[in-house]
Amino acid sequence: MKRLLALCLSSCLVVPVFAAGLAVVAMPSTAMAQAEVIEADASDVELLDEADHDHDHDGDHEHGAAGDHDAHADEAKTPILSFDFGSAFWNLVIFLAVLAVLSLFVWPNVLHGLQAREDKIREDLESAEKANLDAQAILAGYQSKLDEAAKQVQQMLADARRDAEANGQKIIEQSKIEAATQRERAVADIENAKKVAMAELASQTSEMAMKVARSVVGRELSADDHADLIKQAMERMPSKN
Repeated sequence: MKRLLALCLSSCLVVPVFAAGLAVVAMPSTAMAQAEVIEADASDVELLDEADHDHDHDGDHEHGAAGDHDAHADEAKTPILSFDFGSAFWNLVIFLAVLAVLSLFVWPNVLHGLQAREDKIREDLESAEKANLDAQAILAGYQSKLDEAAKQVQQMLADARRDAEANGQKIIEQSKIEAATQRERAVADIENAKKVAMAELASQTSEMAMKVARSVVGRELSADDHADLIKQAMERMPSKN
């Protein structure tokens, strides 16, 4: 691509120079032809004047003069364009010199500038592509962090729900245990109170029985008598669970 561009540039620069050289070669020949034509026209005018002054001469002289005039006119008809080898040689030398100067000093700078511009564009494209890749990597990292945060939130909610359910079950179990403990304690207290009441009732009953027996028998009862009376009284009392 760079070579093609340099070739086009060189063609644009060299073709005008070569055309100018051809014009320079052709200009002297054209000027010379025009000068010869002017000189021939002047000669024709002079011959016509001589013919007017010598119209009394014989026909042969006039015919010879006319023939000389025609020959001179034919000689005066020279080609308008002619090729000058010397000018063409120097024009070719100038063309080669210009081509050498362009090849040595102009085209390297032009190619260097084009190469630098191409490198700059390539670097800009690479930088843009790298920035795009970096942005995509950063976006992917942010998306991964968001996904991880969402998973953590879901895990925390699940743990909290499980802990709440476990704590609720634990509270229920503790409540059941405490209720059972309180019930057992109440039953034990009732049994103890029942036993105390039974003991007090037995004591009071034995005292009453001893008093009644003493009043009936009229004597003091021994300890064995007391025990028998208490036992009998206890057996007679209705049992309450």
